[in-house]
Order: sequence, then C-alpha cells, then structure tokens
Amino acid sequence: MTRAETEIVADDESTAAAARFEADLARDLMSARDGRGTTQPPTTRAEGFGLDQAYRVGAALDRRLRRRGYHPIGCKVGFTNRAIWPRFGLDEPILAPVYDRTLRLAGPTAEIPIGMFHAPMIEVEVVFGFAQEVADEGRPEWVALGFEIVDCHYPEWHLTPADSVADFGLHGALVVGRPVNVRQPGFDERVARLDDLEVRLFRNETPVARGRGSDVLGHPLAALEFVPRLLPRFAGQEDSPAGGVVSTGTMTALEPLSPGERWRVEAAGVDLPGMEIVLTR
Repeated sequence: MTRAETEIVADDESTAAAARFEADLARDLMSARDGRGTTQPPTTRAEGFGLDQAYRVGAALDRRLRRRGYHPIGCKVGFTNRAIWPRFGLDEPILAPVYDRTLRLAGPTAEIPIGMFHAPMIEVEVVFGFAQEVADEGRPEWVALGFEIVDCHYPEWHLTPADSVADFGLHGALVVGRPVNVRQPGFDERVARLDDLEVRLFRNETPVARGRGSDVLGHPLAALEFVPRLLPRFAGQEDSPAGGVVSTGTMTALEPLSPGERWRVEAAGVDLPGMEIVLTR
C-alpha cells in the first residue's frame, strides 16, 4: 500500500471513529434528557471536541426529536454577551432549535411545569416573531419579552460552549409574553431602542437580577444577523431548524428554578409588557 493509500485509509478510519463517538454522545444526551439525569461532557471525553462536532451532535438530536413529533418553529441564539467570548475562544454566538412543544405563547401570566427538567434555570430575553419561516429576510412582525428555561445534562452545570451546543443548546422551554405587534403605533421606534431596554427579574416579589438590551451583542437586533449564518452550520442540510421565532439571548444572570415559585419581569426604558409565570411540577 502506498503512502497516499495509507493516509486515505487512516482518514476513513478517523472519520468513522468520530461518527461513532458523535452517535454515542447523541444517545447518551437523549437518555439523560429522558431520565432527567446527567452524562459526562463531551469536552472531557475527547480532546479537541469543538463546535463543529457539537453541531453535528445537535443535528443528530434534532433528528431524534423530530422522529418523536417535535416540529422546529424557531431558534435561540446563545452566548450573546461578547464580554465572555475571549474566555471561551468564541467569535460568534451559538444557535439551537426551538420546537412547537417547547414554545409557550403565554401572554401576561402562565403556569409552567418544570418537572421534566433536570436542573432548570431561567433567563430573560427579547423574542422576535417573523411571518416567514427563516428569519433572514424582512422585518419582525412582533417583539416581546420572554423567559427561556434552560437545562443542563452535565454534572453541576460544568460546560463549555461546545458542550452547550451538543446538549440541545441548553434549551428547555421558551415562554413568550404579550407581543407588541407590527401594526401598533411606535413599533419601529421600540425595536430601534431595544438597546435602552432595562429589565428587572423577581422571584416571589424579591428582585434577583437585572439587565439591559445592550448586553445582547450591543442590541438584540444584532442577534438576528447570526441566524442565517449559523443555521447551515447547525445541521449542514436543508432541514435546518426554522427561524420564525427567534430568542436573542439572555439579559440577566442565570437563576435556578423550583416548583411553587412565581417569577416576574418588569421592563423600563422601552414600552414592552412585562410577564409572570408560576412554576408547577
């Protein structure tokens, strides 16, 4: 066998080994999700596990969820605080699907069950809605505040961005408050001023976190620019998750959740309706 042929065989074997590893990861992460448990982070299992492999694992999990009847209805953009990018070696956010079964259009108040999650936490985000399926054309049809419930299937939330992408993008549920529709007066002005948005998060009437729209890539609209760029990287195929609803990244620090709690967000600086949820089992 020539040297060139040896190198081809070695490359084929390496590719096959990587595919087996990614399949094993997808199996273990789905099992952890189903059992509300944990598994070892990919970056501790294999040296050099990075975002390319992570998106392939995420795509495999997406296909599994679709076979269970989940339908992609949007996406979430994560790691949108540029201040932390140098620490993780990032130069862009991450992306993950939002599904019809994980989206809740709640209005001003809602009861949200969290018994299916392993270690849920809450984030406050700006959410955009689009008339078309992929959010790379046109203007938003509406904007709203939202709660993303994120979940982690690694012990003690120890993870890197690549681990996060592989673990369903940490997406558990997206709860969207009352939207401001494009037909309402001042819609464009509100959207343009979202960098001035200030939010306060309350647990059982106790303030626990605050943030600003400018914490999200300087302006929540900036998150939309990454959606068409990251969608092909997520799956590398035509059935990439759609972007009809886009959650743009957290404005507040993560806070852990427990059943029986009442969570509320108030907005200032931009006229957006607040929202409240009560957590059940």
